Amino acid sequence: MNLLRTWAVVRKETRHIVRDRRTAILVTVSPVFLLLVMAYTFMVDIEHVAVAVMDRDGTNLSRRYIAGLGGTGDVLVRYIADDYGDLERWLMTSQAKAAIVIPPGFEQALQSGREADIQLLVEGTEPNTANTAMSFVGGYTGQFALEVVREVVGRSGLVLGEAALSPIDLRVRTWYNPTLKILIGFLPALIAVVLAMPAVTTTLALTREKEHGTLEQLIATPIRRAELLIGKLIPYVLSGLLGVVLCAAVAVFWFGAPFRGSFALYLLLSLAFLLASLAIAMLMSVFVKSQQAAQLGAMLIFFFPGFFLSGIFFPLISMAPVMKLEAYLVPSTHYVQISRGVFLKGQGLEALWPYALALLVMAILFMTLAILLFKKKMA
Repeated sequence: MNLLRTWAVVRKETRHIVRDRRTAILVTVSPVFLLLVMAYTFMVDIEHVAVAVMDRDGTNLSRRYIAGLGGTGDVLVRYIADDYGDLERWLMTSQAKAAIVIPPGFEQALQSGREADIQLLVEGTEPNTANTAMSFVGGYTGQFALEVVREVVGRSGLVLGEAALSPIDLRVRTWYNPTLKILIGFLPALIAVVLAMPAVTTTLALTREKEHGTLEQLIATPIRRAELLIGKLIPYVLSGLLGVVLCAAVAVFWFGAPFRGSFALYLLLSLAFLLASLAIAMLMSVFVKSQQAAQLGAMLIFFFPGFFLSGIFFPLISMAPVMKLEAYLVPSTHYVQISRGVFLKGQGLEALWPYALALLVMAILFMTLAILLFKKKMA
């Protein structure tokens, strides 16, 4: 092997990387981007799980139980309910991931040495979070029961086997996904990731024309920028809606996932998601000149953030503030909430409109930028 000739190739390729900003970014910055996204994702510990509490006993011991529960740091007592309607609303909208009901007579039962009941309602659309909530609340309740046993034994002077006495019966009920099957909770959310494929192909809409030289023919026509970009977008939107129907059918009929909401509403909200994703893809294709770079960029923008930042595996509340802000900038984050809400909870527009509005704002903003920044002339 001739080292001089090899060195000449090394110099040539180095100059190419340095001069071509796209190549330089792909080989240097993109690994750092992936490292940051994946590292922050996998370092997330599920903690500060939002819970609601309804104290129907209203005694010192019940208030002590609630205060100690919030002091663990594992769960966050965010809401105090007046009735079951409040609990149902907070669980339905995922504002609370679990709800604790302390019945009347809680303190009296414990002080007299009888068994007391506590009901734990768990929102099961995110199985990992649900299991974590049950583990945290169950562990704390057991520790609290042990403390009560010590106090009762100390006051009465009796010698009892603490391990054999269980004064609190924690009754767990899981909503929306009673079996806590991981697949049932993940399937609706995974649809948001696989529906990134239309966005990936949309990035090729202009780059293919640029590479093949056919963009010059379009530029020579009297068609306007908005007409050109919107005309290219519509077929991908329609094919994406067909993909929504097929994905929902596979989830329901093949995997047995429940579908409790309105399918017409699901299609309408899926349209908002597709418009937002495809608008971002169209904006990207305005700047990128090669199909290969467009596909790689789409993977970095749609698949990795959509998979790791959208709340599929880890609840958004457990993420750091900066990471949470990045997550809300990803269309998949909003669509995951929509898909889980319609599939598992049967939610309507009254609960899902904030996510739909966010997607529509993204669609209008990014499509407007794409139209304004697209120059109907050859560079």
